[in-house]
Amino acid sequence: MFSQIMPWLPVAFSLITIIFAIVMVRRERAARQALEMKFSAIEVVLKNARQQQESFSKQFNELRAGTMGMSQKMADMAQQLEDLSDRQGEMAMQDPEGKLYSRASKMVELGADVNELMQECDLPKAEAELLLRLQQKIAPPRRR
Repeated sequence: MFSQIMPWLPVAFSLITIIFAIVMVRRERAARQALEMKFSAIEVVLKNARQQQESFSKQFNELRAGTMGMSQKMADMAQQLEDLSDRQGEMAMQDPEGKLYSRASKMVELGADVNELMQECDLPKAEAELLLRLQQKIAPPRRR
């Protein structure tokens, strides 16, 4: 029986080798297809990431430009505020009547009467009375 099997042994071994090679080739093709699919998926992800990076870069540049513009506007407004403050100080110094009214208002807060206001601040009686009444409505008079 062994003599009958012996001539078929190389043929059987060749068939097994061929079947094994076919199976291995199919596995290699399936693995290659899987790798190609993964590679194409990675390419899509990379393309999306590049587009997102470009979008973020544009948004950042717009924000930076806006921030620079706002910074310039704030500097301009600060300068305008400083100019207005300077002008207001100059106007306060140029308005002697305003000083008199400020002084009279302080005197009323400290409890001065109409006669004192008229003498110290050179105010007419009507203005002194008006200032006294206004100040009394705003805050109750202090006691001496």
